[in-house]
Amino acid sequence: MKKNIFRILLTLAPVMSAGAYELPSSTGAHRVRFWADEAQFNEYTRVIALSGDVKLEEVSAQDRVMKLVRARNLSVNMASRTVISPADFVVDDDTGTIYGKSGEISYASDSGNINDARFSYKNFVFRGRRVEFDQSGYVYKKASVTSCEEEPPHYRLRASRIYLAPGRYFLAYNTMLFIGKIPVFYFPVFYKPIGGGTPFVSSFFPGYDERNGFFIKSNYAYRINPRTRARVYLDYFAKRGVGTGGELDYHRPEKNTSNVSLYRIREYGSHIDRWGINGGYWHSFNRFNESDPAQYYSQSFFRLISDPAFNNDFFRSNPFAVSPDKQASLAFTRKSNYTVMRVSAYGRDERSVRNPEKFRKAYESAPRLDLNVMPFAIPGVPVLNSCGGYLENAKEAGLPYYQKKGRGAWTVSKTVPLSRRVILSPSVFYDQAVLFSTTTAGSDAWTGRYGGSLNLRYDRLWGSMDLRYSYQRRLREGAFAADLGAPDKGQEAESLYADLFLMPRHNSYFRARTSYDLRDYFSASFTRRLAPLIAEAYYAPRPSLDLYAEDSYSFSDGNRSFVSQVNFGGGETYFGAGLANYSTYSAAWVLSNTAGFRPWRGSKWRAEATLRYRAVPSGLLKFSSFMFFEKSVSLYRDFHDFRTRWDFRVRAGGVKEFFFFVNLKLNDPSRYNNLDERSRQFWHPWRQAGAVRD
Repeated sequence: MKKNIFRILLTLAPVMSAGAYELPSSTGAHRVRFWADEAQFNEYTRVIALSGDVKLEEVSAQDRVMKLVRARNLSVNMASRTVISPADFVVDDDTGTIYGKSGEISYASDSGNINDARFSYKNFVFRGRRVEFDQSGYVYKKASVTSCEEEPPHYRLRASRIYLAPGRYFLAYNTMLFIGKIPVFYFPVFYKPIGGGTPFVSSFFPGYDERNGFFIKSNYAYRINPRTRARVYLDYFAKRGVGTGGELDYHRPEKNTSNVSLYRIREYGSHIDRWGINGGYWHSFNRFNESDPAQYYSQSFFRLISDPAFNNDFFRSNPFAVSPDKQASLAFTRKSNYTVMRVSAYGRDERSVRNPEKFRKAYESAPRLDLNVMPFAIPGVPVLNSCGGYLENAKEAGLPYYQKKGRGAWTVSKTVPLSRRVILSPSVFYDQAVLFSTTTAGSDAWTGRYGGSLNLRYDRLWGSMDLRYSYQRRLREGAFAADLGAPDKGQEAESLYADLFLMPRHNSYFRARTSYDLRDYFSASFTRRLAPLIAEAYYAPRPSLDLYAEDSYSFSDGNRSFVSQVNFGGGETYFGAGLANYSTYSAAWVLSNTAGFRPWRGSKWRAEATLRYRAVPSGLLKFSSFMFFEKSVSLYRDFHDFRTRWDFRVRAGGVKEFFFFVNLKLNDPSRYNNLDERSRQFWHPWRQAGAVRD
């Protein structure tokens, strides 16, 4: 059949009273136009049946093409202003391309439904058994989404329902991740913004460890605004139960930076919650009036846990997992051109030696007032003055009550250049401490101290040498006289110090320091009076290699400690080796190795490994004791559509775990997130860049 082309302009406004084939003017009207091999018009039903190579365009009043529909068969109902496709068709518009098996589109209300639809939007592919849409977006039923362009896709998220708002987000419910045809894991909600930025990211960590059994840790991070981000944690442990928590970050430059993270779990068979809360804030206040030039700010830090083993059981990448203490502080500060005044409260609890599952109070101060005066000079007097002190209400370890006490000190100092390279710095001070009586029968205890120091420095471009004499004497309680009746005769300090610092080049330095005790209230040999000699050296011959070593040697007791570290490489390929020995167990050597590498050239896998072990040598290549106390391996690989991380970790405290992390590329956060990076540096510096939680 000879191909016939029909160009018919149909307005979407109500049909005017006109003859059967009399069409109103299309100028300035919202309308459709089409091309087809054949067209049949029923003047009674006002339906145009199109067949062949059909192309239909929706055109705005400004003559802009809004939609293009391509099909083999279409029906245009002029009365209801709808287009019906009984077979395969394709729709192109500004949002993307939709493929459907059949469907109905209303141009009057910009709505409709499509059966067996496939929608390509940006780098995503949405599929649905049935799709309903209107001006606000699309609803996919019995749906799936993927960013893989292969057919069949390498992975897909299958969901009972997906809401898609083009240019804004999509939200999927009752979702299962499939790798090929294999279901991997289930999560109830998946949200992904597809506008500017990535304010919401969901992450999942399935794994297994000996204590908690099989687990899935899930995180839902939402970027509320450029300054605020919230996270919700929902975890399942097969042997322990369900854990919940969250984290909130806020950062406003020069004004406020805040973080709070909390977690709670009630383990199976227990009636007590285990929990942890940590974080803090720094906040700068506005000036109270224009005439007050002082700065006011407040800050707080807290790390609170229900029991000493909490972090080691649930947050194993946190360094405080192996430092079982808790502490909290709160402070308000006023800083002017002349003084710094601080009101604070502080408390610290440590693990009890008698009951390792409990804490004991180590120190508490509430409140405490600190006042420091900026160094100043008195006119006509050629010295520099500085003073400061504090008052506090404190409870120390072993005391069942609070003790009120205070202290203040005045220091006078002066710098005297003897030559271009030799500087003499003398100073003297007086220190007054008071312990207020806790009973009416007692009296306050006033104790004074005085002393000074004299430092001689020889300074050159390649380094410096300091020789210093320091002296401190305690007075008798309540009197301005030496405390000769005390066992130490009031001699708290009298020493000579020597400190040598050499830096011949910018990439290396050497430092050595020691001191000699001159107090005469006790008898001791020369070597006993000589403090341990501490020497350290650093050398970085090139950016990819640095070496460090430090040794502490006692002339009376022998070597006290030795620590060394070598780091080679950088980025994804590196190696580090550390070696340490301590006098507490001088026969044992502690070794630590870290490495990052690709197993073979061209490998798509990348590995990071940590080995820490203690060895007691008994001869050449022989050991009387050899014990690993930490082993971990992390494997990374980026696949076509997702990134993976596999972690294995074993260490003291019953930690034996494995978990893996799958991050779909469609779920990637922005490569650099200023809020995340500042929060990590300020509150969680041990987290790796890009890590979402401990």
